[in-house]
Amino acid sequence: MTLKNTIINYLRIAVLYILSWINAFKVKLGILKEKYGIIGFLQVDGLKLSRKFSSEESIAAVKEFDSFKPDDVIIGTYPKTGTHFAMGVVHSIYKEKGLVEPNSLMSHINGLEFELPTILRLLSGQTGGQGLLAYADKSKSPRIFITHLPWDFWPRRVMEKKVKVIFCMRNPKDTVCSYFAFAHKRASIRADTTWNTFFANFIEGNVVYGSYAHYMRTWYPYRNNENVLSLQFEDMREDLEGNVRRIAEFLGVDLTEEQIRKVTEANTFESRKKEFGRGHAIYRSGKSGGWKAELTVEQNEVMNEWINTELDGMEDLKLKYGD
Repeated sequence: MTLKNTIINYLRIAVLYILSWINAFKVKLGILKEKYGIIGFLQVDGLKLSRKFSSEESIAAVKEFDSFKPDDVIIGTYPKTGTHFAMGVVHSIYKEKGLVEPNSLMSHINGLEFELPTILRLLSGQTGGQGLLAYADKSKSPRIFITHLPWDFWPRRVMEKKVKVIFCMRNPKDTVCSYFAFAHKRASIRADTTWNTFFANFIEGNVVYGSYAHYMRTWYPYRNNENVLSLQFEDMREDLEGNVRRIAEFLGVDLTEEQIRKVTEANTFESRKKEFGRGHAIYRSGKSGGWKAELTVEQNEVMNEWINTELDGMEDLKLKYGD
């Protein structure tokens, strides 16, 4: 399985490189807009996005979506702060309890804002532009929704219906490093975008999904709501078993000690990376404190000043930097 996944991953990378050249050609022809190095630049209500992933219609569909079920859970993250980490743990918990079938993750996952690739829209006959949400009713329960949208773009009835929400955060220094590598692997930015340029764009909020600080500010007021569980990527890496227990309790799923052990072992970073195979865009180093080898002294000083200003008032989150 690992060899098969590795081959698939490298084929995906090859396809993405080909698509990056095609997209560059489309930019030259004016078919795709490009700004801040973002291929397919799109801005909706001030939020910077990419048409590679979303559209005006798919974002509008998110806000109006209210077909939630009692066992739904939403995993909300800024890019590269633990989406697949949390998603894997939730699915493993459900699997150990017998609520889902093995290897059925994609049958339960729904991306709130994500648009279908053009070829799939044509094949499926979708004309409304509502993206993957058009298929939410066909997904198996319990459904796991994922999104990178800031809270002010979320479905309006999430709190009214008390939908379970898991927020996963990560320190911004490691986030920007991981985001840069991911954006290049997914060809969502120009191939010639340098680290220094991307870092500056991140500080200014000129990346896909916009400002990290804005994302944190929109979520922060809801951090202690009864239907919200707040996690830190660094804590999950440091004490995965403890966080498996927290997540299971939050979901209302009773697990035995042996089941907790199995979920923990299946979701270590090393296990997940091995399962997905080499070359996968999602899994890089997964370390806390890796920024020390990537940020220059000057960039670290810029980031520290930015943190003190932009994240002022959120000190109780106690973000961990691997110091």
